[in-house]
Amino acid sequence: MDWVVKWLEIKLKCRKENEKKYKEMLELAGFVISPTADLTFQEDDFIQDSFLGKVEDVYEIIPFQKVVLIEAFGHEVFLYTLEKKYIIKERLYEVEGLFDDVGYIRINKSQIVNKAMIKEIRPAFNSKLTLLLKNKQLVDVTRSYQVRFKESIGL
Repeated sequence: MDWVVKWLEIKLKCRKENEKKYKEMLELAGFVISPTADLTFQEDDFIQDSFLGKVEDVYEIIPFQKVVLIEAFGHEVFLYTLEKKYIIKERLYEVEGLFDDVGYIRINKSQIVNKAMIKEIRPAFNSKLTLLLKNKQLVDVTRSYQVRFKESIGL
């Protein structure tokens, strides 16, 4: 029976003024509103401009421009800024879809970088690229993501 409830769970992403209307409509249709759901109901003109990140037991609002790297590890997704490391609720594929037009680019199976936070691009072995980020982290662009990465930065 748990699989039925999971199938009916939906995450809601909309403007604050429409949240009550959509919530009532979806619940009337039999859906359960859950921030951890795999299925998302999102307004076409909804614009997310920040993340809600958790560090220890404190939540902070992080503007998308301050993000250096977003990384999935196991079942958790971590967001790195120049100063801190946060846990966020969004999945990697959601971030990729939401912020592609503001300079985020997927570089491998588990990482997305903010192009504005790349300090250096270095060639590496096996046709990979290594990126030095402004927070001093080194990350690799794997071969399967390299063409799209190069196009997005103008190489």
